[in-house]
Amino acid sequence: MSLDRYIISAPGKVILFGEHAVVHGKTAIAGSLDGLRTYALFEKRIDEYLELNLPDLGLQQAFLWPTSVLPYNLVNNIETKDGPQNLQFNDILLQKIKSIVSNGQDNQEINNIQQIAAFTFLYLYTCLKNNSQTSWNGMTICVRSNLPIGSGLGSSASYSVCLATGLLLAFGYISSPYENNEKQEIKKMSELINLWAYQAEKVIHGTPSGVDNSVATYGGVIVFTNGVIQNIRGTQSLRFLLTNTKVPRHTKTLVENVRTRLENFPKIVNLILDAIHGISESFKEILEKEINDDQELCTKIEGFIDMGHHLLNSLGVGHPSLDKVREIAAQYDLHTKLTGAGGGGCAITLIRNGNFFLKKKIHYNTNNTIQ
Repeated sequence: MSLDRYIISAPGKVILFGEHAVVHGKTAIAGSLDGLRTYALFEKRIDEYLELNLPDLGLQQAFLWPTSVLPYNLVNNIETKDGPQNLQFNDILLQKIKSIVSNGQDNQEINNIQQIAAFTFLYLYTCLKNNSQTSWNGMTICVRSNLPIGSGLGSSASYSVCLATGLLLAFGYISSPYENNEKQEIKKMSELINLWAYQAEKVIHGTPSGVDNSVATYGGVIVFTNGVIQNIRGTQSLRFLLTNTKVPRHTKTLVENVRTRLENFPKIVNLILDAIHGISESFKEILEKEINDDQELCTKIEGFIDMGHHLLNSLGVGHPSLDKVREIAAQYDLHTKLTGAGGGGCAITLIRNGNFFLKKKIHYNTNNTIQ
């Protein structure tokens, strides 16, 4: 079955434990946010132009490029359908694509986020189109999302998974699940999507851990250690309140700052990363034990939350806005930590037995959106 028009969707994510440590091969626990998603509409064109619409990024006029300007000759000669396991990131290709984007928008100013979104699309398109034999050439893509940008909820990974899935489908590397619903084939297709989404994340973040795109690809709650993914159960009874401080930050910069701190103080920072890893592993262990006493379970997790937050602060990724959320939640004897890269963004609060006043209280004191 040939599709000429379809919609791809991928969820956002929240990291419960393991931020920053996961970049250095440690364990992280993360889950998908099914209510906060990115949607991408792919439509085949009869001409040979690529149109990218990004209305939620404030792009007034769609990007438009002829396919003939793309540097297919710079794409590594590999079997693209087998995934980029052995593919070194092609920085020469990316630099050429950056010049194409910069030189092709004479009639409107574009900001950094819009540029990065364009780089990511053209990078994946060029790599995947290079070995494709399908009739897809020109295409129009419209991306919409209710995920806040720069808040630590995986908006870039959600975008990356949508692009990877849509392009792999257009160029015949994967089939629609309606055509092939065998469990093993779906697993192989998901792995391929995740591999190419990770390449897209490299365009955006430089050295991502891979946890964000993995959650956006597979959904649910996962344990992620150095590229190895394990599904985890036992989180259904846990309730978290997600608070967006609306303080923007740049994940790539925060990750680089932690890396610099590690290089300058290796003995100290390695111990901090090991401690964060220990929290993630301990959280996994208590879920596997299937503790029936909710109060006992929450007490242990609250300890993990407090230690995790302070350890991340010691890496220099805290922010006064996050401390304010913690302060308000503490008035209700509730425990909060930053989630994601830190430096603003979002915080998560473990809710015991439901608390209908906390959401209103945080909103009143911070004037911020609560999800």
